[in-house]
Amino acid sequence: MAVFIFLADILIPTGVADGMLYVVLVLIGLLSGNRRLILGGAVLGTLLIIAGFFLSPAGGELWKVFLNRFLSILTLWVTCFLCLHQHRSEIELSLAHQKLEEFAKERKKQLDETSQLLRQESSFVQLHKDTAVASNETRNVADTFQYCLRRICEHTGWPVGHLYRVNKKSNPPLVSSTIWHLDDLNQFETFREISEATAFDPGIGLPGRVLASGKPAWIIDVTQDPNFPRAKLSHVLGVKAGFAFPILIREEVVAIMEFFSEEAAEPKEELLEIMGHIGAQLGRVIERERAEEEDRQSRQQLLNLYHRLEMVREEERKRIAREIHDELAQVLTALKLEISLLKKKLEIQNPGLQKNTETILGLVDQTIPAVKEMIHDLRPPILDDFGLLETISWQGKEFERRTGIHCDLDLNLTNSSIDSARSTTMFRIFQETLTNITRHAQARRVKVTLEDKENRLILKVEDDGVGINPRCLTNGNSLGILGMRERARVWGGTVDFKSELQKGTTVVVQISRS
Repeated sequence: MAVFIFLADILIPTGVADGMLYVVLVLIGLLSGNRRLILGGAVLGTLLIIAGFFLSPAGGELWKVFLNRFLSILTLWVTCFLCLHQHRSEIELSLAHQKLEEFAKERKKQLDETSQLLRQESSFVQLHKDTAVASNETRNVADTFQYCLRRICEHTGWPVGHLYRVNKKSNPPLVSSTIWHLDDLNQFETFREISEATAFDPGIGLPGRVLASGKPAWIIDVTQDPNFPRAKLSHVLGVKAGFAFPILIREEVVAIMEFFSEEAAEPKEELLEIMGHIGAQLGRVIERERAEEEDRQSRQQLLNLYHRLEMVREEERKRIAREIHDELAQVLTALKLEISLLKKKLEIQNPGLQKNTETILGLVDQTIPAVKEMIHDLRPPILDDFGLLETISWQGKEFERRTGIHCDLDLNLTNSSIDSARSTTMFRIFQETLTNITRHAQARRVKVTLEDKENRLILKVEDDGVGINPRCLTNGNSLGILGMRERARVWGGTVDFKSELQKGTTVVVQISRS
């Protein structure tokens, strides 16, 4: 460009050409963004303007030509100064823009890290919330642990989760459970089989370390860890990194959850910390399980005690009934005979005492049936002599005779061989049912059905009375109903009530035959 402008300058007379076009050299330097090129263009333009003053054809007045050349040089350097200033401004702007970009990148990186931490914290909070909800729900214990294993595996992205239980009665005390979460059953089948066949002492293996320390533990690569016995049993476990944490009831380790990934991984302290909190939370599940087990044992003990007391009471009733029958009834019979003989003697020797003798004889006659009824109430001999079927039939007829309430009997036992204890239970419940009808039902008709079905003895008593208030069925003060249910529960049975006000009541009793 400089050569082209210089050739044009020396071909045009000095009165016409003045070297102003050399400004283009400076502008080219500005466009290139090169400071040296801007200065080089100004210096080269100045030299060529001076050379053109001497080499251009003469034309115009000398002072005007000189002035024009001077103004061209001045314009050239003013343009150079402005271009240098513009160049410096562009550089400063570029640096500022670069710093701003770097700051924006750094800020974005910080925001991304903060956002990631927030997502991680939110994920931890949600995981903790989910396990807390699962721990407090009344679901099956195995289902609760299965759910928590799955949620933790989803959170970590690790494909294997497993539960060990602590059994102080076994040796070693750490025993594998069958509760797992496996992303791929076939891939980790070998590891599952080895784990379920391996128990641990404190300090041995990953679960043993946790049991000994009571704190979470991490293994970067189980295949390289000297204290991971399962790795010695197979070279195709399919797992690398592993961590485990204790499930605690206060300070006691009651179970351990372990998790494994397919790749080696460095420990994550935040993860281990949240797992420690979750372990304390899950301890409530086993604590609730223990409480329920203790409650079941207590209930069973109470049920056994109740059954024993009922047996003792029945034996005592039988003994008293036998003694009344053998002693009091015989004494009354003998007394009646003696009074009858005395009456005959007094008719001859002292007729005035005959009326008194008849009165005493009448009292004895009234007492004998009362004693017999007392014996039947304590323990009807028919129950021991003829069994449940005949006793229910007799009791129904006696009920109808005493109360005037018509009693329909439908007794259909395909197998009447029922043991004495069950027969007694069913008879006593039947007695209590008839007593309730007499006291409260205001019934005119009662239907009794006795049958056996699918190894269960079923007694149904229906009346057409006023019905039962539903609150009475759940009222703790209804001792008669509670007693009926407790008697049936001893034999794995139930007593159900179906009642509508003014439409009668149906009582259904079921107990097992064996």
